[in-house]
Amino acid sequence: MFKFSHTALIYISGIIWMFVGWMLLRLGLTLLLGPSLAQSVASDEIALSHPILAAISPYLGVNGGVALLLILAFFVGYMKGRHVLGKSVNKGVERIRSFPNPTSLANIYSAKYYVLLGGMMALGISIKYLGIPNDIRGTIDIAIGMALVQGASSYFRQARMLKTQAL
Repeated sequence: MFKFSHTALIYISGIIWMFVGWMLLRLGLTLLLGPSLAQSVASDEIALSHPILAAISPYLGVNGGVALLLILAFFVGYMKGRHVLGKSVNKGVERIRSFPNPTSLANIYSAKYYVLLGGMMALGISIKYLGIPNDIRGTIDIAIGMALVQGASSYFRQARMLKTQAL
């Protein structure tokens, strides 16, 4: 099995989180801003595919409603990434550092983490097939994506600190 330094494993974990976060951000933005919204606005059927926007658009307009959902999703995601996932990053980094340097790629995550990851993937897939409206799905995907991007930046900061300590 390939062996990597602690710094490399931390960077790899950050890259994984960043990739998944960007993919969720892209999906969420597509759901929130995509063609279904344009068709709904054009056909006045916004309540079916975007019920939150239908509820707030009389007060803010459709564009104002979308902007509010975007701001809310980015704020919630940033705060979750900074405070909740930041703790998870610290635990993950400490776990990696507990192994001999260099260590196997298999040590990047614990078994408990893989179970959690599987549960989150199952939840994401179930949301897709449960018929959740696009504005809700998009807002959730943007918030989670932003949290993962913020968490990835924590991984990168930790890796840089570890790298400078090693020099």
